[in-house]
Amino acid sequence: MKKVIALMMALMMVMFLVSCEEDSGTNGDDENQDPIIGVWLSAGSNVAPLLATFFSYDSVRVEFKEDMSVVLESHVANGAWTTVNGVYTVTESESGSVHSLAINYTAFEQGGIFEITDGSPDMLQLELVQTTPDIGATPRTPESGFGSDASLGVSNIQKYVRVQ
Repeated sequence: MKKVIALMMALMMVMFLVSCEEDSGTNGDDENQDPIIGVWLSAGSNVAPLLATFFSYDSVRVEFKEDMSVVLESHVANGAWTTVNGVYTVTESESGSVHSLAINYTAFEQGGIFEITDGSPDMLQLELVQTTPDIGATPRTPESGFGSDASLGVSNIQKYVRVQ
């Protein structure tokens, strides 16, 4: 009987150790996860001047998901939140930390660049323009860099902090 109890205790200990490993929250794939994945918030002075001035946005929240879907929520001063869903594609730059981003929403598409700076919290700098329907804007590229459009300058650069 003592052997059965000892065997059961040993088995329970192994099961406990295995379950602790599974619950640890660490996943080898996390290191390879695209750093853009997460929830980002732009508010106050981080909102691009173009969006604040012409559209009265006071905050923008964006969630990039692992399945390549994106949820964009924008808030108009003294108004309500608006949500649009889409899918995104990241094209990593051959060199440097600025990468290309394309987003396809149901009613429109955007293209441009982004850069993530590690910190507490992480920061996301994003410059996108509408490409479809065509409004005559040219998306920035990693080579052209942020604020390089002569007509927009830095007025279309959106800054976000990671909230998740």
